[in-house]
Amino acid sequence: MHRGGELPEAMIAYECWGELNEARDNAVLLFTGLSPSAHAASSPADPTPGWWEFMIGPGKPLDTGRFFVICVNSLGSCFGSTGPASVDPRSGQPYRLDFPALTVEDIAAAGRGVVRALEIQRVRAVVGASLGGMTALAYAVHYPEETDNVVSLCSAAKATPFAIGV
Repeated sequence: MHRGGELPEAMIAYECWGELNEARDNAVLLFTGLSPSAHAASSPADPTPGWWEFMIGPGKPLDTGRFFVICVNSLGSCFGSTGPASVDPRSGQPYRLDFPALTVEDIAAAGRGVVRALEIQRVRAVVGASLGGMTALAYAVHYPEETDNVVSLCSAAKATPFAIGV
């Protein structure tokens, strides 16, 4: 991890839309902002509307007729990925305040772990808004040979002191 510490057996929750093609080269990795879950759009498995419903689906900007869209829950989130409320396998107790400090680089690395677990070597694009946009930039910086394009919305390359304080 970027600032030290470790998360043995970390879990990353994610949802997917569209189909991965035979060449496995049509994947788009989507990082969430600070508060959303990976449920960015409805699907047959969960028909409730997602937070980016207007962006993901057939004929939409993240066209599921062309792309296999993967949205990961950020490492440290409360939506199924390992976070402070998760049980530390070493102690059998929740991490709570012992949860390591995270960086966008750590969140990007966790997203890469999902991509690799799906046996995808390169993503067509890495996309995110707000914190997700910062994470998308970190992904592209750390894994440029595995990233074709970056879409970073309402984001920045680094957080200002004001943003950190808020």
